[in-house]
Amino acid sequence: MAIASINKELYSFNVNIQKTVQKEVEVEKEVEVEKEVEVERRRKNKETGKMEKVFETETRKVKEKVTETELRDVLEDSPVRVTLKKPTRTQLEDGDMFYSIWLNKYIKMGLLTRAMLAKQHLDVGGSLTEEEKQRYAQLYVRLYEKQQAVQRFGLKTPEERTNDENERLARAVEELGVIRKELTDFEAVQASMFDHTADIKARNKTITWYLLNLTHITEGDQDDAEQKPLFAGETYDDKYESYMELDEIDDPVYLASIDKLSSLATIWYMSGVSTQDDFDRLLEEIDT
Repeated sequence: MAIASINKELYSFNVNIQKTVQKEVEVEKEVEVEKEVEVERRRKNKETGKMEKVFETETRKVKEKVTETELRDVLEDSPVRVTLKKPTRTQLEDGDMFYSIWLNKYIKMGLLTRAMLAKQHLDVGGSLTEEEKQRYAQLYVRLYEKQQAVQRFGLKTPEERTNDENERLARAVEELGVIRKELTDFEAVQASMFDHTADIKARNKTITWYLLNLTHITEGDQDDAEQKPLFAGETYDDKYESYMELDEIDDPVYLASIDKLSSLATIWYMSGVSTQDDFDRLLEEIDT
């Protein structure tokens, strides 16, 4: 795979699916053919009057085995390369807009944000102190800032970034991990309360938006094979309809890759990691 292609990827992996293809196969058949055969008969010798054996040649239909070549449907493994592409600057802007739109929709539908719910919880005598509330708010501000920094630096390849930018990216990714750990510890206690807030639902919707727009597949093992979107369509609604259709028809590529793709899209959106090694490390931690 070309280096230019790899630089545009967040992560890629292979799946093998079985396809029905027509292949020439040798088949042994029993066929009826006409052949000249030697037949033994008994006749009376006119001179001696005795019965004698005589052999005559005649054409008869006989069966014999022959090998023929036929076209038959055969199941064979077909490799498919599944790729989660890096979002472009335009896609990052569109993704932020998508999140804002759905956040506002959910709020208008009557859902509270996590901040609203936390404040409400405090107002009715919740267990959080004012200091804990401020710490929670600060963590989310820092989380947003670090995610933006990681996404901004991640648009460049390691070769395109300066040494200072590479160091700042590594530091931002490390700090993101610490912030996420603190938030996870806090929210684990509050999990059921925060599951259905407007921002959680908008976040999940946005992760799906990125999943639908960034996933591409390449069928076959040829270097020049065409890369195409897994989910067809121009708009989010079109792509989501394609997503649902692939699920309903048990599409083999979809079934073999969707769980991993969902994990990858979530990891990227939540942590901002953008290298295959970092994804593998986090996937291994999730499995453990």
